[in-house]
Amino acid sequence: MGWFKRYLVGCLIAVVVFAGFHSYRHPGGDNHLATILVASAGWPVFTAFVVGGVVGDAVHAMKSGKAG
Repeated sequence: MGWFKRYLVGCLIAVVVFAGFHSYRHPGGDNHLATILVASAGWPVFTAFVVGGVVGDAVHAMKSGKAG
């Protein structure tokens, strides 16, 4: 995985974690719209990057004969 993908995945992880932490710190109050949008839109993007990266690495390893 290249440095840009690692940086992007790290940023996505941080954004989802910080949004969750903000929601946790203010449980009954009104959450900011940005927190709600980040939490609801961030996790599918993060999951797609993680699953896509794992599948891509596995396929690359199979094609190069290093699988298993």
